Amino acid sequence: MFYWFIKGMFWPLGQIYFRLRRRGLHRLPRTGPVILIANHSSFLDPPVLGSACPRKVHFLIMRAMYDMLRFRWFYAGMEAIPVSADRQDAMSLRRALKALREGRVVGVFPEGRRRLDGRVGEAQLGAALLAARSGASVVPVGIRGAYEALPPKGMFPWPKRIEVVFGEPLRWNGGRADRRSLEAFSRSMMSSVAMLVEEGG
Repeated sequence: MFYWFIKGMFWPLGQIYFRLRRRGLHRLPRTGPVILIANHSSFLDPPVLGSACPRKVHFLIMRAMYDMLRFRWFYAGMEAIPVSADRQDAMSLRRALKALREGRVVGVFPEGRRRLDGRVGEAQLGAALLAARSGASVVPVGIRGAYEALPPKGMFPWPKRIEVVFGEPLRWNGGRADRRSLEAFSRSMMSSVAMLVEEGG
């Protein structure tokens, strides 16, 4: 209930203040496990993506942020999944896989941290590993305008138009999940995201 309450509060803000627009929503599977991957250049990205997606999204979030006492209640209420950035986090991977086995949506920003230049960067291997282990559909998403509305060093969001573009689902090829295969799939994922950001899908 907490998740939908927060989403209900942000939705009119997104529609009026940011003129939030969704495209390609028909490409998002209505049921079953889905991994949403998106570019990350603004603090607005998670609420914007969560607002644009009609299904509940369990976001992977940096443990350092999750463990901040003044925010932990919020992230726990949103059922976010904390991830440690400095090491392989088996517990977080298990939690994400469990959510996918239950047919849920897991949201991942594969770059790991916000991009200070607003461009789409290289992905870490976590999202690809999650795709390989789960077999879930991977839906690339391009978030456009969030960087302009609230850049990394910004203090207050500007009323810029934000657009969320859902791309065609991708699938792990079923092969062995070695480092080379994971890197290749990661490049494919981010290439799809970059295309949606640059061309609007």
